[in-house]
Amino acid sequence: MTRSKYSDLTPPQKGVIALGLLVLALGLGNLGRAVMALYYAARLPDLPMTVSWTYLAVTGASWGITLVVCAVGLIRLRSWGRRGALIGVTLYQIHVWINHLLFDASDYARQTWSRDLVLTLLLLALVWGGLNWSQVRKALNHDEDDEDDEETGRSI
Repeated sequence: MTRSKYSDLTPPQKGVIALGLLVLALGLGNLGRAVMALYYAARLPDLPMTVSWTYLAVTGASWGITLVVCAVGLIRLRSWGRRGALIGVTLYQIHVWINHLLFDASDYARQTWSRDLVLTLLLLALVWGGLNWSQVRKALNHDEDDEDDEETGRSI
C-alpha cells in the first residue's frame, strides 16, 4: 500500500495547508462575485448603484486570481506562497475597507462594519499569526531546500 505524501506532513505543514484552503475559499468567492457581477450586469443594466458592475467584475476577478495563486503556493508548501498570502490577504482587506468607506450607501451597510471589522481582524490574525510562526517558516524553507537539492541532484 502506498502512502500519500500528505500523510507524512508535520503539524505546521498541515496548518499551512489549512490556511491555504482558507485563502482558496476567499479566492473562489471573489471569482464567484465576478461571475455574478457579469450575470447581473446583463440582466439589470439600469440598476442604480454606487459602483458599476464592471468595477465589481474586474475587482472580483483580480482578487480571485491573486488569492487562488497564493493559495496554490501555500498548499504546495512554497515559501513564495507564504509571502504572497501575507501581502495578498493584507492588500485585499485594505481594498475591502476602502470600498466600505467610499461606497457603502445604506445605513444597513454601515451597521455591519463592526462585524466586518471583527472578521477582518480574525482573518489577518490567522494569516499573519499562522504564517509567521517560526516552525512554519522553517518548514517552508526546509521544503524549498529539499526541492533545490532534488533539482540539482545533490544530497544532504
